[in-house]
Amino acid sequence: MDKRNADKKLELLIEVSRRAYEKGFTSGSGGNVSIRDGDIFYISSTGTCLGNLHKDSFTCMDLDGNILSGPKPSKEFTLHMECYKRRQEVQCIFHLHPIYTIAAGCREGIDPSCGLPVYTPGYALRVNAIPVIPYFRPGSQELAKETAKVLETCDSALLKNHGVIVVGQQPESVFGLIEEIEENAHIALLLGDSGNPMTESQIREIRDWGGANGK
Repeated sequence: MDKRNADKKLELLIEVSRRAYEKGFTSGSGGNVSIRDGDIFYISSTGTCLGNLHKDSFTCMDLDGNILSGPKPSKEFTLHMECYKRRQEVQCIFHLHPIYTIAAGCREGIDPSCGLPVYTPGYALRVNAIPVIPYFRPGSQELAKETAKVLETCDSALLKNHGVIVVGQQPESVFGLIEEIEENAHIALLLGDSGNPMTESQIREIRDWGGANGK
């Protein structure tokens, strides 16, 4: 990525991060975002607010964890780095703290293979069975390694008692998935035990339809 293209990508990441902050998907200096450029990536630096990022708010790092330029990175840089190392096609990562998603991930007896019941066709099509990462200390190697392993085969995961992580190609599509997850988590918590989620056959039908129609 040349400097002009890097600046353009950072501008989009900054804009989408601001929208995430304004929707209440993180608060204070919580959450972190990044974009990739080949074998390097730019991650929001430690102590930054996602609602007030600028180009100097990012740390440029290589995939060995070396700082190439910029301030001290987010303590979660290993979380992003390990995901990039395992999946070459991933170009953008958001780790946020949406309140309903966090609450849903704190429930007793949560299924680690499917942390949320599926209530809407949009969620079934774009997310479906979201895995749950057990609690590890934020910034730990254990969290980074376990999350990257799980995200080898999917694009999103709940971090138990912590938040959500989504990987993808572009900031807007990654943020869109987080919106979908938060909406479904909100519905699940509102309904509680009285909920009537989509059946396996309904989920399979909508996913087959979506695949056939390029959704």
